Amino acid sequence: MSTEAIKMLIAQSDGYVLNEFMLGEGVYSIGAGSECQIQVGSIASEHARLEVNGVLMYIEDVGGPAAGGVYLDGAAILGKLQIYSGQTIQVADRWLQVQISRSLESEQNDILAGRYQLLRQVGRGGRGEVWLALDQESGQEIAIKRLPAELSGDMVALNDLLREVEKSRHLNHPNIIRIYELVQPDGELPFVTLEFINGKDLASMRLEQQGQHFRWENLRPLMTQLCDALEYAHQSKIVHRDLKPANMLVDQSGNLKLADFGIAATMAESLSRSSMQGSISGTSVYMSPQQMKGEVPRASDDLYALGSTFYELLTSRTPFYSGDIAHQLLHEEPKPLAERLSELGLQNEVPDAVCAMIMACLAKDQSRRPPSASAVEEWISGGTTMHVAPPTLPLEPETLGKEASPVPPPQVMNPAVNAPQTVHQRVSDEWTIIESRDSRLYQAYMYLAALLALGLVANMKLDFLKVDSLTFSTRPELIKAVIGVLIIWMILSSIGQYLIKPKRFFCGGCNGKLKRNKKGPCPHCGVELS
Repeated sequence: MSTEAIKMLIAQSDGYVLNEFMLGEGVYSIGAGSECQIQVGSIASEHARLEVNGVLMYIEDVGGPAAGGVYLDGAAILGKLQIYSGQTIQVADRWLQVQISRSLESEQNDILAGRYQLLRQVGRGGRGEVWLALDQESGQEIAIKRLPAELSGDMVALNDLLREVEKSRHLNHPNIIRIYELVQPDGELPFVTLEFINGKDLASMRLEQQGQHFRWENLRPLMTQLCDALEYAHQSKIVHRDLKPANMLVDQSGNLKLADFGIAATMAESLSRSSMQGSISGTSVYMSPQQMKGEVPRASDDLYALGSTFYELLTSRTPFYSGDIAHQLLHEEPKPLAERLSELGLQNEVPDAVCAMIMACLAKDQSRRPPSASAVEEWISGGTTMHVAPPTLPLEPETLGKEASPVPPPQVMNPAVNAPQTVHQRVSDEWTIIESRDSRLYQAYMYLAALLALGLVANMKLDFLKVDSLTFSTRPELIKAVIGVLIIWMILSSIGQYLIKPKRFFCGGCNGKLKRNKKGPCPHCGVELS
């Protein structure tokens, strides 16, 4: 493992970079004094001290409260503290960020956490490395996503990521890459273990196509699988939040696998917290207006990103790809597919229904988007291939050159009986929901218990109140009686819940009575229960 030079950026509070330094090992004084190697606008001659020792870095507040203190990612520093690449230090009116140009890297045959042997690197980006690894305990090949060093010291970021991993690891679908666990070994960078897929992502595959865009007949089976995966995740109350072609892998059998459920988006948010004050950490061209505003994640955000993905794969560009993306995303309508193809000088045969569906997904108002991923699949399955005219000809058909209609699309006819089923249809056919119903016997029992309690109250003597000079007095026996009735009621209610059970469970297919509310085969008809 090796480390290249360490860079320090000094910026104003608005993010404008004033100076850059390349740091070697040593101790650096930060302040207003002429002897300080790093000059900042401070009232103290020496405000802080930075120590660099190999890949380890420490910041120390030496100016004290009188100088205004030193802050790391917004939190005040007391004493000496270790810092990590990418974290932001505030000293007086300057913002300092230390960056390792090449963070700790893995090498082939390294063993992580005493268990995972790295075989070869299969991907690398700003958010870490992806390796093919051998799990020496199980003998299984898996994928390992090593996280950036900037996250290793951010407990808030790691806790957020841990929650996303725990939430997404239960997704079990043929078109979703399995997430196993987040591993945080001592003295090593944290990493996520995943199912390994030997294939290419759709972003790379698009660049290999003629005109750098897919033909609809080649894209359609992949998009059907994508819709199935999204529908399954949304039914499980999980939103992806970072849907894009780079997160969609296609294996050697032509099966699409959706990756990074919640992980990439959580990492991006965590890394942006450590970016320089006033700078922009990056704007996703697939993000919905609601996600851009920071609203609570919803399935409709994924549907917007689904529309952006369709748009890019069919036209070679996202709906907004240059200029002020954030402003366009919030305030401008995307161009219809035919117009975008025309301005790029491209031709593509796209079904009319697909073009209408994409524009509906890209609606600013989330209520105008399709209600679900399965609705998108049904919508496009009813479309017939129409020709998008070349740039010199009028747009045909008319709907391709217009905005999405606010009127909901017409009902799509059911496919032929012998048409192949989608994954979503097969899953729906193979599982039946368990139905819960109130127990009539339990309700009758509670009615009788209530009547018994009322009877006890009615049999009490009613002379507990006496009128004496317009003053009312209450007998202590009344309080004891009421407490006794309440205790009897609680005992009867508990007995009823234990012996009779308030709910009864039935198979949604054959209506047979079940003993337990657990998934598995129905004992009456054999159907799988969910």
